[in-house]
Amino acid sequence: MAARSITLAGNRKLVISSLGASADHSIQRPFVTLLPAFNPPERQQAEAITKDLIDLGCVEFCCVGHEAEQLHDALDNIIEARNALEVVTTWHEEPSDACEYFLYAAAGGRANLLALLLSHPELQAMLEEDART
Repeated sequence: MAARSITLAGNRKLVISSLGASADHSIQRPFVTLLPAFNPPERQQAEAITKDLIDLGCVEFCCVGHEAEQLHDALDNIIEARNALEVVTTWHEEPSDACEYFLYAAAGGRANLLALLLSHPELQAMLEEDART
């Protein structure tokens, strides 16, 4: 599936892509990333790309899913090891809470948004619906 880009209020961009896509998502800095963690393999895949996303300018990671708290803890360890202590992490088990926070509160609502969840069409639809309101 191809990445999607939506322009939000304030000229912020929401890019929806997949977790396994190339690290170059053509998103302007600063940005916030929504990472899915609904099972252990997905959580591990999200962990594996964290360093690249920090290098690209990610200022906050929002984790969502049944493994979100575990991903959040692992990301905190990666961030600390890289001395990137300005990078924030949050976690939400409930997708609707994650979408709302990601769209309206992450990075004070001022950063561009990268959602790596094309493998979750129901979550993608929820995010797109919330973005239109």
